[in-house]
Amino acid sequence: MMKTSMKRIMIVGLLLVVGIIGISVPALAATNPATPAAGTSFEKRLAQRKAEQKITLDDKDKARIEQRCESAQTKVRALYQATSNALNSRNEAYYRADAKLWVVIGRLKLADRDTFQLEKQRASFAKQVADFQATTNNFTQVLDDIQVVNCKADPAGFKALVETARIYRKQIVDKSNAIRDFAVNDIKQTLSTQATALQPKTEGTE
Repeated sequence: MMKTSMKRIMIVGLLLVVGIIGISVPALAATNPATPAAGTSFEKRLAQRKAEQKITLDDKDKARIEQRCESAQTKVRALYQATSNALNSRNEAYYRADAKLWVVIGRLKLADRDTFQLEKQRASFAKQVADFQATTNNFTQVLDDIQVVNCKADPAGFKALVETARIYRKQIVDKSNAIRDFAVNDIKQTLSTQATALQPKTEGTE
């Protein structure tokens, strides 16, 4: 069963697809969103997202967004805090796991065990976690921007933010799955091998 935190992210992701504004307007030659420079204003972030997503709307699409975008903003606002809290909890869990790995590595060193492989895996895990946190920060920032944009005055900007949020939401799910797989298939296997090696030798066992 999918954990509650990821369920909240998926809910927001679904709302950001067709149902949130009732239409699906493809982004033309869109690029993956980049992290805005630190301290960037809302206006500059909005301009960046519009440049990245290259949204084009005809008059009919504009009218539909103008009619429905405020309702969409209300839906995002209702889920924003819960989503932020869920992502923060996920990041904290990852950092606790990283801290525990450091403790295990220290104990293995005291037992004169070779920890080179586990240290490499911990470094890779930490890198994945840092990347995940950067993506979650970008996602929640875009959700915040969706709430404050004047969507009726700038329907293309609103749509660009929605498309950006959808991309980040997918990245979050993919990166979370990758971290889980790495922890289960690599780190857990190494820890199991270390634990087996530390088991007391019974009579007749070399």
